[in-house]
Amino acid sequence: MAISRRNILIGLGALVGGGGALVSTGAFTTVSAERSVSVETSGDASAFLTITGTSQYVNDDSGSGTLTIDLGAPGQAGFNENAITTLSGVFEIANNAADGSDAEVSLSTTGTSNDPDTGSGTVSVELDDAEVTFYLGGIDSAGTQTLSTGDAAVAVDVEVDTTGSYSGGSSGNLTIVANEP
Repeated sequence: MAISRRNILIGLGALVGGGGALVSTGAFTTVSAERSVSVETSGDASAFLTITGTSQYVNDDSGSGTLTIDLGAPGQAGFNENAITTLSGVFEIANNAADGSDAEVSLSTTGTSNDPDTGSGTVSVELDDAEVTFYLGGIDSAGTQTLSTGDAAVAVDVEVDTTGSYSGGSSGNLTIVANEP
């Protein structure tokens, strides 16, 4: 191969291109860095999602961060046998997010989960003598609710059904699921 101007330019171009491929452009595809993270919790009254008892059936033990719904124990005055009793507005849920983000809220009886499809607007818990159904947004318009910061709180209605034969236990758990929409 004879040395000519064209061959020298092609050779220099190949050398620069090959060198650039070896050295790269300085861009990167991954980075690993150690950072610290802190998470703070607060009681229901001042949390991002505020849960407030609004009826005589709710005990708000702010010390433990637990809202207890007590519908009465066996042997005490309680709900009629063979009847369906509806309690309106037993507790309310409001979005208190400091950053103004919306929250899609639903109910679940399976505990906490990272799956946004875990909850629904209506869930039931079977107890010893009744089936208790919770309705997010009220019994007539139950469903998953999207709450904006500053919106009115969403009520949760409760229906106590003593018409069947139930044997679920003396208590059950209700989980409130909140995700960004």
